[in-house]
Amino acid sequence: MGSSYMDYREQGFWARDFQAEVWLFLLSEEAARLTGRPDWLDAARSDWHLQATAGFTGFVSPCLDEHLGTAPDRVATVVALSVRLRERLLRWAPAIPRDVVNGFGTGGRGSSFGRDLDTDVLLKFADAFVALLRGEITGAPGTVKAY
Repeated sequence: MGSSYMDYREQGFWARDFQAEVWLFLLSEEAARLTGRPDWLDAARSDWHLQATAGFTGFVSPCLDEHLGTAPDRVATVVALSVRLRERLLRWAPAIPRDVVNGFGTGGRGSSFGRDLDTDVLLKFADAFVALLRGEITGAPGTVKAY
């Protein structure tokens, strides 16, 4: 089981690849639901889907610096999508059924979950991701973990 570093503006946190992959897959779905989404969000949505499904073990990345830069409106958009996604995870609680999560195709070819996916680990990721976007993660880079 690999881990990847989620970073933005020189801060970040470590997460298990499966957390990042499922989160980015679902975030790409949330972005796809927006009608009239701007080009930058469509590019981010496409990249997040790739990051979620390619199997980049140890190298999964939301590419936040690339997609958001320092634009407050972009950050606000992704925070709003993340809040909606967190609410979606709460509706699945206590777990996303195995057949549902395996339907996402995360982790690359041949990857699958052997049991239902506990939403608590995804909610920890969600909280860290939103804190990162809001600039609330500080300290020595690489010391915060979402698992």
